[in-house]
Amino acid sequence: MKNPLKNKGFREILIKGIIFVLCVVAIQKAISWLLSGTYFFNTYLDIPQGFQIGKGIISISIVNALLFGLVVLLILSYKKLFNIKKFTFKKSQLWFILLTIVFLLLHYFLKYLINQNIEFFSQAMLFWAIIKVLIQIFMAMTIFVAIYGTEFSRYVLKEFKKEIVITTIVTICFFILMIFIQNLWTYFSGFISNILYHIFSLFFSNVTYQPFVTSFTMSEGGGPLLGINGFKAIIGKPCSGIDSFLLFTSLYTLIFILDYKRLKKGLAITLFFIGVTGMFLTNLLRIFLLFIVGAFINAKFAVGMFHSNIGWILFIFYFFIFWWITSKYIYKRSFK
Repeated sequence: MKNPLKNKGFREILIKGIIFVLCVVAIQKAISWLLSGTYFFNTYLDIPQGFQIGKGIISISIVNALLFGLVVLLILSYKKLFNIKKFTFKKSQLWFILLTIVFLLLHYFLKYLINQNIEFFSQAMLFWAIIKVLIQIFMAMTIFVAIYGTEFSRYVLKEFKKEIVITTIVTICFFILMIFIQNLWTYFSGFISNILYHIFSLFFSNVTYQPFVTSFTMSEGGGPLLGINGFKAIIGKPCSGIDSFLLFTSLYTLIFILDYKRLKKGLAITLFFIGVTGMFLTNLLRIFLLFIVGAFINAKFAVGMFHSNIGWILFIFYFFIFWWITSKYIYKRSFK
């Protein structure tokens, strides 16, 4: 298979994509991390949970669905990536940086208004929660255009219109499927927590473990409780690995369907089970690192920014390394 990284346009898109993700994470997470817990935040910006759409497990599901959609888009657009155009930076893009700042200030100004007029805004809580999300979406869009430029944005919408439509439909369907299948998370959580307990017991003396039996529910609460050196956390639904398993399986199935005639079927099926095992070990590494960071670096950072981002970072790294290696062997010679 050809390597799209040899194309200058694709390399530029990839680098800018990394910058885009870092900017979004920095604005959404770092600022919130710095503000939360301060007197100013608690007095003027703290608002009820009802105004938050996509908190907790739903938020993680949305991120995973978007991650799945991104990979689907790359798979569908793979051949076009070899001929993608290269666009130069223009000064007009700086205006979108200003727009990003405007939307950021508008986001916190809305939170201030809600905080100061809680009775009025609570009468239409869902409406204002949606408005708040829309402001964040527009802010992300202005960051995108500021980094990529208006010419590139128009080019993508024109050249990749079909792939974008298909990706949007598939992503929505994947999100719905993920919500239904997540009821199996208790099995994953119990298995992972038992393994980690025995691993931690080999290296640390102060290790605690409390199994927690719960019924199948979409609630975030519940799960096995694990602790080392005073740091304790519940291995609940977000830590179970069920989302990573579903992501990997869905992407692998999509590739299998799209390239069915080109693949060595028996080897492809065998590699799937190897890949799922590797995905499980990657999730195990994620939770292991979470506890190490929480116990020896900073507990708040571990359950906050680290927990929110380490999952998708490790997944992207693992999946593309796995596919880069296996794609050299999985395709028939006549199709290489």
